[in-house]
Amino acid sequence: MDDEELIRKVAGKMLEFLGYQVILARDGEEAIELCRARHPAQAPILAAILDWHIPCGMDGLETWRRLHALDPALHGILSSGESAADQEGSRARAGLTAVMSKPYELNTLRETLERLPKRAPMEH
Repeated sequence: MDDEELIRKVAGKMLEFLGYQVILARDGEEAIELCRARHPAQAPILAAILDWHIPCGMDGLETWRRLHALDPALHGILSSGESAADQEGSRARAGLTAVMSKPYELNTLRETLERLPKRAPMEH
């Protein structure tokens, strides 16, 4: 989730290159709606990469709280142009799994996602 279209597109292409299926959202409301609309038979979402600061709308932390309530096994990655140290305190308080600074680098993106514990398929 990112309010900047270019960042969404570039991150989406990088994730697809790494072999992930991608759902892109411009804000928290859209991210939540897309997660709710997923069919139960689809593979569970591994992680949500959430922009910390959204000028108009729900920020990454509030979006995370709502997504995590929908799916407690979901991993949350806080993303921002802020320093990693600034993000880390917010990440820990909110129960997010990781932080990632923008601009994204392919190797950092790969390493962050590879460190996430794998999810078991959801029971129906």
